[in-house]
Amino acid sequence: MEKKATIREVAKKAGVSVSTVSRVLKDNPDLYIRTETKKRVVRVIRELGFKPDIRAQSLRGVRTQIIGLIIPNLSPFYDQLVWELEDVCHSKGYGVLICDSNNDPERERSYLDLLERQKVDSVVISTVGSNEERLRQLIRRGIPVILADEDIPDLSVPAVFARNYPGSCQATQYLIDLNHRKIAYISGPLKVLSGKERLRGYRDTLLKNSLSLERKLLKKGNYSYASGYKAAQALLEESKDKFTAIFCANDLMALGAIRAIQDAGGQVPEDYSIIGFDDMDFSSISYPQLTTIAQPVRKMAVKIFEAIKEEMRENSSQGGKRYRLSTRLVIRQSCRPV
Repeated sequence: MEKKATIREVAKKAGVSVSTVSRVLKDNPDLYIRTETKKRVVRVIRELGFKPDIRAQSLRGVRTQIIGLIIPNLSPFYDQLVWELEDVCHSKGYGVLICDSNNDPERERSYLDLLERQKVDSVVISTVGSNEERLRQLIRRGIPVILADEDIPDLSVPAVFARNYPGSCQATQYLIDLNHRKIAYISGPLKVLSGKERLRGYRDTLLKNSLSLERKLLKKGNYSYASGYKAAQALLEESKDKFTAIFCANDLMALGAIRAIQDAGGQVPEDYSIIGFDDMDFSSISYPQLTTIAQPVRKMAVKIFEAIKEEMRENSSQGGKRYRLSTRLVIRQSCRPV
């Protein structure tokens, strides 16, 4: 077996100290190293094929170039966010450890413990709640925390999410502009930021247009296809002739609602208009193609990584900054005027 080069061998061949090699490996802009020296060390590292021991570095406080990511589920939205964030991180030389909490606070907590033991450089989390104090512990121990697609107002950490409220207002207003006056709504989980803000946008836009808010036209879902199907079934059974459109809080529920209408003998958009929220890849190839509110998932991933890098700076000043990214209406085939 070929013997691995050591950091001492790199230092000796480059004519520098071990600490200088270590500083080059950290690649911290706050640690000044002469350009010529840095180039020489990097050249020797390549010549010798030196690969630092990531776990040993972490024990000495050196960055591991690994980001921990905790998501609440493997829904299409989070699948896409994971893919985009991993792609951004990979392009910058970082790896990502991905953990699915399955909407379970205890499981989420166990993953927080795991990521701390793995000495990750930062934790990115779309929390399902109940672990605020654990997140504070990580922060006190010097591990940067970034909230993704979620917000905890009392936690002074960066948060990156879409403008759910304006997007929901735009979706509802679009249906109203098509002359729909009875608009049903299938919500997401109301404990999470997106669920709360999208419901609020729907309600406020109805009131702004002097339209009544009918509780029987409100159904709760959980962002799954099955919950959208079940909620639309209930609407058809209870209020079939009392609405002309359904605003679904995400695209997956919208597809479930469309299927429920089709299974009941109806058609979209001829009988009912449907609008979703997310603009996932499948939304443009569904039948009919889904009108929806697009989330800027790639921009979210880029902003999350930028927030990570900024938080890792010793004198970071972003604190509890909120990065709210704009959504946009994508008009396709699932809505029509009445």
